[in-house]
Amino acid sequence: MSVGEGPVAQDPFWGVVRRRRPDVDLVLLTGRSPLDPPPAEPDDAITLDEARKIERGVDDAYASIRHLLPPDTPSPTRLWRAADGGHAYLNEKALRGLAGPRAVVTLRALARSLQERGWEIGATGDEHRPHLMATNGWIDLDVRSGAAATQLLMAGPVVPVRADDLATLKAER
Repeated sequence: MSVGEGPVAQDPFWGVVRRRRPDVDLVLLTGRSPLDPPPAEPDDAITLDEARKIERGVDDAYASIRHLLPPDTPSPTRLWRAADGGHAYLNEKALRGLAGPRAVVTLRALARSLQERGWEIGATGDEHRPHLMATNGWIDLDVRSGAAATQLLMAGPVVPVRADDLATLKAER
């Protein structure tokens, strides 16, 4: 399989690893094992319309901070990820090149903007590796800066979602 094909190339993290290290074989196990029991549909699953509202809420929250990110930042990866108790809808973005003092400035601007809108703010780290956590009680934001990039993760609540609804939501993106 060539470098640009398959699930590895589609994955935001492993695709970069694959392009930088084409000599290393990477295999992503994306499917379920035939030995796994079939997933149980949650009895208390949210409706498809409720899931769409969560998506809109997280997407709108991301859009509200987009102007504080570097101007050349591409769109985030948007997906539903399995979590304990169900699935959470996420917006993820690696902000390459945003590190050190520039990251501190950006995280402070994010914290100020969100706090002005009533979000609870928490921060750890130092000027080399700042870490911002924020929540409005429904959506959580986690922004961590490293040596070469800053990782932004915005997540909606963990909710039980039916498998067919997850497939529908994925097809709509």
